[in-house]
Amino acid sequence: MRTWSKGSAQRLSTCNDDVRWLMCTVRDEVADISILTGHRGQAEQDQKFAEGKSQVKWPNGKHNTYPSNAVDFQPYPVPEKKEKLWAALAYIAGRAIEIGKRRGLRVRWGGDWNGNGDLTDQTFDDLYHLEVTKGDD
Repeated sequence: MRTWSKGSAQRLSTCNDDVRWLMCTVRDEVADISILTGHRGQAEQDQKFAEGKSQVKWPNGKHNTYPSNAVDFQPYPVPEKKEKLWAALAYIAGRAIEIGKRRGLRVRWGGDWNGNGDLTDQTFDDLYHLEVTKGDD
């Protein structure tokens, strides 16, 4: 049985119940994963925006709510080859989207922001990012 590392458990604890349920289910049913970020405070959000790693300023990000409506994850262990990492992130995210539907959740992935299945029509990719809302929120 897979378990969270201390760091992943702490970061996941800053997320809302739906995000926690989703990521625990993904870990148990899909792949071993690490949680990189849950809630993101103003200083961290401002830094991510300045670095071009986020498209939104504080407090407009899904990570900025408390508890967080978003999570950043990665497979564990992390594949060394970039192509394998990208494939793993896409696979896990796709499964997360389907798993979320079981609970009536809308899961949005940073590799397909508009959810149309075309991974080439975006200008900003955040393959580590998942955000969760209820139904049509």
